[in-house]
Amino acid sequence: MANIITRRSFLSAAGRGSIALGLASLMNIPPFLKRALAEGSIGINNKKLIFIFLRGGNDGVNNVIPILDPSYRGTANANRNFLALPTDPAPGVDYAAATGQADIVPLNYPYAVRLGNGFAALNPALRDLAPIFNAGDLAIIQRAGYRSLSRSHFDSEQYWEKGTDGTSANRNVTNGIWYRTVVESGWNRTHALSGVSLQSNLPASLRGEQPMTNLSSISRYNLLGVYNASGSTNMDRVKILNALDAGYLQPFPAKDNRDMVHTLGIQFRDTLDIFQDPMFQSNAWFDTDGSTYLFPNSTAQDQAIPGTSPVQYRVGSGGYGFLSNIRNCAQMLNNTDAIITGTEIGGWDTHTAQVTYDSANMVSLPHLGGHASLLRRVGAAYYALWRYFTLYGRGGTREIPGAKVSWDDVVVVTMSEFGRTSAENDSQGTDHGESSVMYVAGGAVNGAIHGCDQVNNPKLSGPNWAIGNGGKNGALYSADTSVGYLRRTIDYRSVLGELIRDHLGATQNQLNRIIPAYTNETVEHLLNGGMVGTTPIIGELGIV
Repeated sequence: MANIITRRSFLSAAGRGSIALGLASLMNIPPFLKRALAEGSIGINNKKLIFIFLRGGNDGVNNVIPILDPSYRGTANANRNFLALPTDPAPGVDYAAATGQADIVPLNYPYAVRLGNGFAALNPALRDLAPIFNAGDLAIIQRAGYRSLSRSHFDSEQYWEKGTDGTSANRNVTNGIWYRTVVESGWNRTHALSGVSLQSNLPASLRGEQPMTNLSSISRYNLLGVYNASGSTNMDRVKILNALDAGYLQPFPAKDNRDMVHTLGIQFRDTLDIFQDPMFQSNAWFDTDGSTYLFPNSTAQDQAIPGTSPVQYRVGSGGYGFLSNIRNCAQMLNNTDAIITGTEIGGWDTHTAQVTYDSANMVSLPHLGGHASLLRRVGAAYYALWRYFTLYGRGGTREIPGAKVSWDDVVVVTMSEFGRTSAENDSQGTDHGESSVMYVAGGAVNGAIHGCDQVNNPKLSGPNWAIGNGGKNGALYSADTSVGYLRRTIDYRSVLGELIRDHLGATQNQLNRIIPAYTNETVEHLLNGGMVGTTPIIGELGIV
């Protein structure tokens, strides 16, 4: 029997009554989706999320620095000397002072930045995170990883993006963690935009049986590649759109995968005009001074770093595309019904020349170099998102027309497949390691530093950081005492799980389906913490 579905009937059914009633009126809804209709508040509570994947393995020890651990630098057996950030020698700069506030430093600051917890410091390239942290809106999560870690880029990226780990019990998941989050809510059945990535290809985290949206460039998202408001080009475009509409009115017989392809076509048609709004092409988003660009896309809009020759910039030419994608992610959440957007930034596989070497003076400049450039871009992205939503989001002092979300409605989270070795290598870089750092920001985030302090934690039966004695027995090292792996105390899935449930609005049952390891608490300990093999895990952190 023919399965009679048309674009008109689809949209009519989807708009009828509530979301649940609209969905219930459709044919062939999978059982898990019907079950999800009565659960949770993903989408309908207006909470949204931006993910940023740092591809290549981010060196967490060069982000959040255990500056007072003698095994970091400054001793005969220290793990890092060439790469290590120096402490500020100015009188009165006490890294052991627990002020609760990060230092605000200039763009050319060359020293480790005090984080105010009496132990840890921040790479000065991440200086833009300091005001967000001081506002209480940033959780810094050091030592995040997963069990049975793979040091293969491909495998580890897949685990992170699918919400699994390297054990045989968990790794055979076929779709992505953000995909499952969106589909569990049913949001993608009634909204042309639900989960969206801004990068060259759809990431594994958004891949699955039902279509999500990937845009390599909003400006080129069109039938003809170029959109004119008038003229023959626009007339040709209208003819094509009318032909598409006519095609959607034709019935089609049931056939494997045809429903999915039909839905994908509907999504494509219904999103074509969204991005023609001039707002998506605008870059007129400025800081509180009204003149500093939040999302610079050229050196003319960027900030030069004083004292660098040749001149280096805060974002730099290699980062303008990334900041453009970040801007589009923000605009997508603020101006459409999308609930999850994200992008990526590559280059984190820093085996060689991780920092700048001043050959004239034969010294390293660890506040500059390839890794520092990447960190400045991440810091700039977080700062821009913070300012954009507080200024231009719903309720902001410069609220744009139709703004949908405030800073309190948004969380931003980083992901990266693994960290780097604690010891520097002979090529002035670092090799594949274990755990690394995650940054979670948002107006509803409980700002704190996790995993890089000396506060006693009952889940660990001792301090969060075991100090080395200038040797190789501290938290910088795990099984391998030759190069060192930063010891895991936090499972990244506990971080993402908390955001999916307590921010986006999933029920615990939904979360158990999105991250299956939550169903096996006695072994995985994602919720409450415990011993996973021989490794003590903290569990959820109370981030939101």
